[in-house]
Formats: sequence, C-alpha cells, structure tokens
Amino acid sequence: MQAIGAYAIIYWIIPNTLNKKKHILFAITSFAWIYLVFTTLMFLKFYYLEPKFEGFFDNWPGHRMSLSQRLTSPYLIFGEFSFITYPIIIMGFISFNRKQQQLLKIEEEKKNMELKILKNQLNPHFLFNTLNNLYTLALKKDDKAPEVIAKLSEILDFVLYRCNSEYVTISDEIKLLENYISLENLRYGDKRVAIVFDKHINGTTPISPLILLTFLENAFKHGVVNETGKAKIHISLFSFNGTIEFKIENTIPQNDSNLNLKKSQIGLINIKRQLNLLYPNKHTLSIEETTNLYTVKLQLTI
Repeated sequence: MQAIGAYAIIYWIIPNTLNKKKHILFAITSFAWIYLVFTTLMFLKFYYLEPKFEGFFDNWPGHRMSLSQRLTSPYLIFGEFSFITYPIIIMGFISFNRKQQQLLKIEEEKKNMELKILKNQLNPHFLFNTLNNLYTLALKKDDKAPEVIAKLSEILDFVLYRCNSEYVTISDEIKLLENYISLENLRYGDKRVAIVFDKHINGTTPISPLILLTFLENAFKHGVVNETGKAKIHISLFSFNGTIEFKIENTIPQNDSNLNLKKSQIGLINIKRQLNLLYPNKHTLSIEETTNLYTVKLQLTI
C-alpha cells in the first residue's frame, strides 16, 4: 500500500498538479490520497491482520480503538501518515535525482549542439575571396598559389575537424590566426594594412577553439574593407599563471557606415554566448570604441 501510495503521488498527482503550479489542488489531492491509503490500511488491519495475527498488534496504539475511532483519531492519523509518507519521500528523492541527471544530460547535449552551431562561424566571404585570389594566382601561375592552398587547407582542417575537441593548445589557435592573417594579407597587401602580432605564451595552454577568430575577422571586416588609406591592426596574446589575455585593436575607417558596425554585433553576440557556455564566471570581455580606434580585451581563466 505504501508503494502504491508513493507511485500515485510521484507519477500522477505531482505531474498533474504541482508541475502545473496548481499548489492548492496538489495539497488537497495528496492529503485525500494519503487518507485513502490510511483508511485502506485501517480496514486491512481491523478486519484481516489483527484477527489473523493475534497478539502481534497488542502494543500498537490503535489496537483497542474501534474502526470509526481509528479513522478520526488525530494522533493515529498523524502517526500513520508519517509511516505512509516515508517511502514517498525516499522514492521522490530517487525520482528527482534521476530527473536531474536526465536534465543535466539534456542540457549538456544542448550545450554541445549550440557550441557546434556557434563555432561554425567562419565568414563565407573570407573563403570566397580566398578562392578568388587563388584562382587569380593559378591563372598567373604565381608561385604563391601552393602556399595559399596549404594555408587554406590548414584552416579548413582546423575548423572542420580539430574544433570538435573541447580544447586545443593555444599554439594551434595562434597558427590558425596566423594562417588567416596570411591569407587576408594576400588579399589586401602591405599597402592596405599593417599588422602587428605580439605574443608571449606557454604553447601547451588549453583554449577553446575559434574563440579568438571572430575578433580577428571583425578587425579585418570593419577596419580594413572600407579603409581608403592604410589600416592598422595590433594583436597581443599572453598566457601566464592559468590566465590568457588577448587584446586586438583596429583603426576605424572614417567612411565606415553604421550599418556595417551593426552587422559586426552579430558576431560579437555569438562569441559572448560561446564565452558564457565555455567559461562561465571565468572570463571578462571589454570593448572600447573611440573615433579612430576599436579595442577588444578578453581575459580567460583556465
């Protein structure tokens, strides 16, 4: 009877009342059900168990009561209710624990799926422009073509395969950034953009892949594309004592439109979501914008 009472409350009453925020109905239904179980037990004891097992229930407080007295005795009701609800509490805890594990598993799967979607953010325009440049080099039979193919191949290998890992070494992430810079340099040339990349790192420091690429993409997209003069990009990356510090600055073209600046926010929203998923309470991100300079600072705690 206790098991039946527990199953009914956990798998029928709670889902249909408490989970639907019907608190009063839950209280009334639960009490009514437990009292029904209590009544059934009293009938069972009075008409079957006590006559069959004489002397066994002599020390039970309700043994000398009539059936009507048992069903209305506050002392007996409270005592038996405690006895009946004990397995409900145990089974409820087990059920809750199982559901929490299921929820954690679902959340982990959602997190992994969302991260896969967010990581698939390599700008298609970058690939298109790189392939166009490669086509031009091939037509000219330029010696740079094999180098471009090699660097593009490394980028695609990193994005498509190595990004499936939760973490990569920071040296691998730097290689990705350097390959990206090399291909963009091929597109713009030294006369369009000046790039400085300062780094002081422990090469084995782990970092989530593609975290830094979005900032670099934005620097080229909004610092170089519309610049009629010579754009500047300054990158610094340091790792020490379980901390990674990344900073990137790019000049802002005076003829850059507000529309382009708004578009850059999409990539930043994605990267902020990644950071919240991968480094909860373990990162700080600041963005500063002046008339001529756009600065992003990111600190990660490993």
